[in-house]
Amino acid sequence: MKVSVIALVALVLGQSESSHVIPLGVTVGITPYSHPVISLYHSQDVYGQYAYGYSTPTSTKSETKTADGVTQGGYSYIDSNGILQSVQYIADPIHGFRVAATNLPQDLPDVAHAKAKHLADFAAVQAEHAQIAAQRTVQYSNPVAVPAAAVPQVNLVQLPQPVQDLPEVVQARAQHLAALQAAYAGANSQPVQDLPEVARARAEHLAIVEQTKARDAAAHLSPVQLSGNVVAVQTAAAPVAPVVHSAQISYTPALVHAPGSSQYHAQDGLGQYSYGYVGPLSAKSETKTADGVTRGGYSYIDANGNLQTVNYISDPVHGFRVAATNLPAAPSAPVVVQKQAVAAKAATAGLYTHEIYY
Repeated sequence: MKVSVIALVALVLGQSESSHVIPLGVTVGITPYSHPVISLYHSQDVYGQYAYGYSTPTSTKSETKTADGVTQGGYSYIDSNGILQSVQYIADPIHGFRVAATNLPQDLPDVAHAKAKHLADFAAVQAEHAQIAAQRTVQYSNPVAVPAAAVPQVNLVQLPQPVQDLPEVVQARAQHLAALQAAYAGANSQPVQDLPEVARARAEHLAIVEQTKARDAAAHLSPVQLSGNVVAVQTAAAPVAPVVHSAQISYTPALVHAPGSSQYHAQDGLGQYSYGYVGPLSAKSETKTADGVTRGGYSYIDANGNLQTVNYISDPVHGFRVAATNLPAAPSAPVVVQKQAVAAKAATAGLYTHEIYY
């Protein structure tokens, strides 16, 4: 029998049970006829709890929800084959939704067998674990004080002995310590010697410096005219050009032929260094000490054939300062300023002047 609902069921609020009869349209086959709702109810409160249900000749339902969030209910109906189907369900925040019904699919024989076997194996494993846990359980008993003489003596396991060095290891260690002490003693008594190539490069550099000095003297070059404080830096490796703190520098240029070139470089683990070179057309030297001060200077022949010289110094306190022959010079005072000064002087003396500037 095929049944379809074509009417709206009205609910009555605020009552626990009602005997109102509401017409219900039902179609059986192709013949329509009316069938009433036997009963319905609905109640709820402000806490979210409710209960409702209804009953007809072909279906019924009821559901409730309590303040703890648990919803449970059930319904039944006559299906299209004329069989009464029943469903019961419950839902809560912990276990979720569970249902039991007559219309749920049934397990196949092999699925039912596998499920039964799984449950049996699970129960056997649980029993085995419970037995093992019972065996491991230690019964508690209050401690009893006994005399020290009554306590049985237990033989302690012999502790492992430290590893002993073999004779060849002892001998090698003694030789190593003796060689190390001798090296320390030699380092304290003898200064570090330069390698042959370093000594040769330093000697060549000093010789070229002397040749340059002799060349300048022979060419009648006047020395650099400096004003201000001069800081000269000398290192064990090679002399370094002086550093000047003033920018007033004059030099009489002269272009002469320079001899060969040389260079040097020395540094240590403290960040100190000293290097320099001398070439046919330029020369430079720079040094840095452990206090962070860098000093140096360089010279070159520019495109006009003039010898330009630069000396500089840099430290963490005063920053970078430079003095050079190629620094730009400030322009002279404009003529307008001079004329204004003359006019002001004349006005002070009581004279009137009138000048036109073009």
